[in-house]
Amino acid sequence: MAPRRSFKEKLRGFTVLFTSSQYARAKANMLRLSGAALAIALLSPVVAPEPAEAQSERRSKQQVSRPAQPISAEAPLLSLVSLNQQRMFVYDANGFVVQTRVSSGRTGHETPKGIYSILEKKVDHTSNIYLDAKMPHMQRLTMTGIALHGGVIPGYAASGGCVRLPFDFARRFFSMTDLGQRVVIAPDVHAPVQLEHSLLFAALPSAAASAPERRAESTGDKARRIGSDVAETLLGVTSAHAATEPQAGAVRTQESAAEARRAERTRLADAVAAAEDRVSKGGEKQKAAQATLSEARTAAQSTATASSRAARAASKAEATLKTAERTLKRASSRIPKDTSKMRSDRLDALRQQEAAERERVAKAAEEVRVTGEAAKSAADAAEAAKQAVAEAQEAVKAARDEIKDAGVAEKDTKKALAAFDRQEQNRALPVSVFVSSATGTVSVRQGNEEVLTVEATIENPDVPLETFMFTAVKWKDESAQTELVWHATEVTDDENAMFASVSDEGSSRRNRQAQSAPLPPETDADKAARTLDRIKIPREVSDRIAEVVKPGSVLIVSSYDVSRSEMKYPGTDFIVQMPEVVAKITKPTPRPSPREEYYADEGGFFFFNGPSYSNSYYRDRDRDRDRRKRRTGGSKSFFW
Repeated sequence: MAPRRSFKEKLRGFTVLFTSSQYARAKANMLRLSGAALAIALLSPVVAPEPAEAQSERRSKQQVSRPAQPISAEAPLLSLVSLNQQRMFVYDANGFVVQTRVSSGRTGHETPKGIYSILEKKVDHTSNIYLDAKMPHMQRLTMTGIALHGGVIPGYAASGGCVRLPFDFARRFFSMTDLGQRVVIAPDVHAPVQLEHSLLFAALPSAAASAPERRAESTGDKARRIGSDVAETLLGVTSAHAATEPQAGAVRTQESAAEARRAERTRLADAVAAAEDRVSKGGEKQKAAQATLSEARTAAQSTATASSRAARAASKAEATLKTAERTLKRASSRIPKDTSKMRSDRLDALRQQEAAERERVAKAAEEVRVTGEAAKSAADAAEAAKQAVAEAQEAVKAARDEIKDAGVAEKDTKKALAAFDRQEQNRALPVSVFVSSATGTVSVRQGNEEVLTVEATIENPDVPLETFMFTAVKWKDESAQTELVWHATEVTDDENAMFASVSDEGSSRRNRQAQSAPLPPETDADKAARTLDRIKIPREVSDRIAEVVKPGSVLIVSSYDVSRSEMKYPGTDFIVQMPEVVAKITKPTPRPSPREEYYADEGGFFFFNGPSYSNSYYRDRDRDRDRRKRRTGGSKSFFW
């Protein structure tokens, strides 16, 4: 009989039995759940995560679709991009407007420093260089790939050379700007400051505004003083320089300038008509010369044939004469010197034969004389005809040269007339003036087209000029529209930061958006005035500028030259890079063809990768990873 177990032993055995039963049931439940999960995984479609590019594109489309809320500002705008601070400060005619965070070019793709203008605006732009990258609210600064556009702002320089703006700000800023407005990119920027100087241009007064002043003039001294003041304020020259210029006694007005332009337009049109008339008359001269040449060639051919025929006749006569002379010589040799031994009848016959031969020689000699004179006359006629042909050829050549010169004159005059008409069409646009101590010239552009380039006088030309940009922001008097308010902005390429940059690391998105950088220091007005004091602009340039200057016009003074590599493209204004940077990318990067890949892991599951347009680094990395999977037999992980 088995020993009786205690209560504790019975309880322990029941617990073990219960625990084993519970474990079995839990294992069965786990197997059932894993099978159900496997079935659901097989029946459900595999959803790939949305690529980062698609998310960026979707975000940009959402930003574009939202209605823009423009920032209140008064044109013209000036945008100052600080590379050290990674900030952009926007100013208008009344001062500071707004600032925003930016992201400029990363190391190896630095954003070039300099003075730019907005050349093109496009709401939804796709890059043809960076693998169809989306650049919403693009505002082009150069034709080689530098622009302002919306993008991700990580808090540091991360772009490929452009200046990224926050998406929302880019949308609002897009509605604020106009084509031609200036953008300055520098390590550190200076805020514009109002400046008055005699070199800063003013517009011509109207005849109605200047008439009371002319009536109020009473003495010659007062007239000369007012003329000097007008030369100083309107033409952009100093009083000492104006005193050396000839004074015509009449103040130039908008109406007199318009009359001069009409006269210039008439002169150019008359020059075009005269050139066209020269071309027409040259064609007629060429046609007449061609006819004369044809006749001369025909006559020369006839006289050459006659001369050749006469020469052959003369040659034949000479040959006949020589034959007769030889016959005469033989006949004379038959008569002996001593005729006493020869019979008389034989001697008479020989003498008669000699006399006949002498008569033949005389006739042949006469024929030679006649044919020789005829041959000479024919040769002279042929030479005269040949000379006539040469003269006719010279006449044809002269007519062709006349037509060519007239054609060149017609082309030049038409080009000058077309340029004049384009300048007339661009007169409503602001004017841009650039003075460079590197070249010693002053250049004028309007409507992104060159107007003129002449030499300028710069004191101490060996000392480089400081770089300043002077912007006409508004009229002092809206009714007169003669005097302008000018703002001076210093542009420096000094890499040393004037103040510490604002760090975005460790702050939330809300705090980063609310965080503001200190405003840039104001431009030194005395330094700008000293720079202008060194420059003297020719009178004809000041006259041209005074006719078209208006708010939005700029005067750029720099020790650098314009960026030739950027301004070779049509439709550009003055671009001053400090120093000039030749674009590294000159042709679009080829877009990769879509790839579709299928691979399986050890568990027998098939995965599909659709078309991929990621950048080259991630594309190559994924391709290498897929190759390693196929070589090693797939992933080591598996599913229950």
